[in-house]
Amino acid sequence: MAARFKSPDLTSALLPIMVTERGVLAMLVIAQLLATMLAFSPMSIGSAWERLGLISLFIHLVSTTSLAFVYGLKTQLSKLNSSLEILIILVIFQINTLTLSLLSQHSIAGQIDWTMATQHCVLGLGMQLFFIYLMSIYAERVETIKTLSKVELDALHARIRPHFLNNSLNTIAELTHVDPQAAEQATLNLARLSQAAMRTQQLTTLEDEINLSKQYLAIEAWRFGDKFEVVWQVDSCNLISQLPVLSIQPLLENAVNYGIEPSGKKSQIDVLIIDADEQIAIKITNPIVHHDSNSHSGQGIALSNIKARIELHFGNSASLQTAIEQDKFVAELRIPIGAKA
Repeated sequence: MAARFKSPDLTSALLPIMVTERGVLAMLVIAQLLATMLAFSPMSIGSAWERLGLISLFIHLVSTTSLAFVYGLKTQLSKLNSSLEILIILVIFQINTLTLSLLSQHSIAGQIDWTMATQHCVLGLGMQLFFIYLMSIYAERVETIKTLSKVELDALHARIRPHFLNNSLNTIAELTHVDPQAAEQATLNLARLSQAAMRTQQLTTLEDEINLSKQYLAIEAWRFGDKFEVVWQVDSCNLISQLPVLSIQPLLENAVNYGIEPSGKKSQIDVLIIDADEQIAIKITNPIVHHDSNSHSGQGIALSNIKARIELHFGNSASLQTAIEQDKFVAELRIPIGAKA
């Protein structure tokens, strides 16, 4: 069935974007365009450059102070529905425009021209509506990207689950014949893995991901017996930092499938988790077994999957790098310390 999308709800998206650097920049650009059009209007008299300076000063003063008031009321405004929120923002801009118009007239000419003040408010209203319109378009684009990213994450997440499920079920099937008690424990571990993998939220803490990975390795220990061991070194790091569910486990599964299973002898997987340059580095090392490249295709798919998911969550602040060091395959995953995506 084709996926159905509904229009993003911009109630909680418009205001935060308006008071960001991008929103302030957009307001300044719109204000300067309006000032330039007014200064060089054929209906104007006197020096255009002098008018440009005065008009720019006035419009930028109105824009920046109005945005400052909106920012100060951000908490209260965010509790309102979208229509009322926009209405109050417009009222703030209009009151500020009228106030500054009257003050500037009084300070320069010593008298009030209500016709000019009305013109200022009308021009200001047009600029404000255009600004809100542009911010609405941008907010909708941001929300749409988030929605599409969520869909892509779900697809990537679904693709990675069957690998460990299939291998684990095969292990449990074998254990039922040789060690029913171990099969029962392996089933419980698989249930915990499946429960974690099928959670609706896509993020988990580093501590939970480590525990999840150890439960997976417990199942593999029944599969391989004493053929491999895993050495963990977890230095003092921020264990509450978040990362996508099933980020470490697939790396360990790769290490088992491509480093342990084909080796034919007892081998070791090393897992190092440390703080490194405002990031948490998760380094997994396994022996290399040289054979045809086709057998490594699944490894590349899994690594690409993890890389795509962390990029969707963290952008350039997270990375996954692989390398070969002294006949060992090394995968290093880095996430920001305290990351909450």
